[in-house]
Amino acid sequence: MQGDLRAAESAFLKVTGLGFVKWGIFFFDYNLDGFDDLFVVNGHVNDQVHKLQTGVTHAQRTLLLLNTGRGVFREVGLESGEAMGRKVVGRGAAYLDLDGDGDLDTVITTNGGPAYLLRNDGGNDNNFVRLTLLRGERAGDGIGARVMLQRKRDKQVKWVKSGSSYLSQSELPLTFGLGRDTTPVTAHIVWPSGRRESISGLKPNHSYTIREGRGAIAAQPGR
Repeated sequence: MQGDLRAAESAFLKVTGLGFVKWGIFFFDYNLDGFDDLFVVNGHVNDQVHKLQTGVTHAQRTLLLLNTGRGVFREVGLESGEAMGRKVVGRGAAYLDLDGDGDLDTVITTNGGPAYLLRNDGGNDNNFVRLTLLRGERAGDGIGARVMLQRKRDKQVKWVKSGSSYLSQSELPLTFGLGRDTTPVTAHIVWPSGRRESISGLKPNHSYTIREGRGAIAAQPGR
């Protein structure tokens, strides 16, 4: 635990989060630069907290922490549109590519209030690859699969997982940000069954469906 606190302090996360009561939280690459950013939905449990603590409110704004790629996160919520500055009694949070443009949009739920859809406009200035994984011969999801996306200069690792946030489930397809890179990439997959396979020649700005043991069975442009 102490090690985790030191890591948070070195990334400036501890200071950024002071005064917020955090619920829904996840990593995702909102600007597709190849570095996972952090999305945090907040809301206090006490609707009278403003009477007890100066500067702390029941409704609280959502935090968006940009990964600079140098081990530091910078809070950019107030720079990211009017909706991000709205104070809500936040609880759940999830992400998905709702409009099929390659970047990830978000949904948040509130305590005693409406749900909000926050559409990501401009996040797809960079390139990406999206992968939908299916296990075996049946159309089962790929939960538990591990994917390492290999590029010339680096690699990224993501898991297909359930229960990605507080009382929330994000989409299962994996989105890898590529920045300005336009060269094809390779996906190295470890399936829950233990099978390992690699699929090369994946083109940027495409969405692929990959079935265990059969490779890429479908592909389409993602913009």
